[in-house]
Amino acid sequence: MDSELEKQLRVAFRDKLRLLPAELHAARGRPVAVRDPATLLPSSTRVLLKRREVAEVERELQNQRQEFQQRMQRLAQRRQQLARRQEQHRDAVLRLESFLK
Repeated sequence: MDSELEKQLRVAFRDKLRLLPAELHAARGRPVAVRDPATLLPSSTRVLLKRREVAEVERELQNQRQEFQQRMQRLAQRRQQLARRQEQHRDAVLRLESFLK
């Protein structure tokens, strides 16, 4: 009878207070490995936390993509400037050679 009452009380406390099984065993003096708190949350809470994490990762990825696009645009501008400078240098060398002839 006592074990049945103890079992019912344990289930009630676990459901109402969301006590960890490890905490229940530890209260009796039995060592039990403590689980990760994230795995102890209700599934809806875990889903919400995971969605929040996914949204955060997506924002960070979008920021990195924007930074990459800006970097690529700056590189394209630098290449165009370099091409113009090379053309100017070629023209200057050709003019110098024609002058020296």
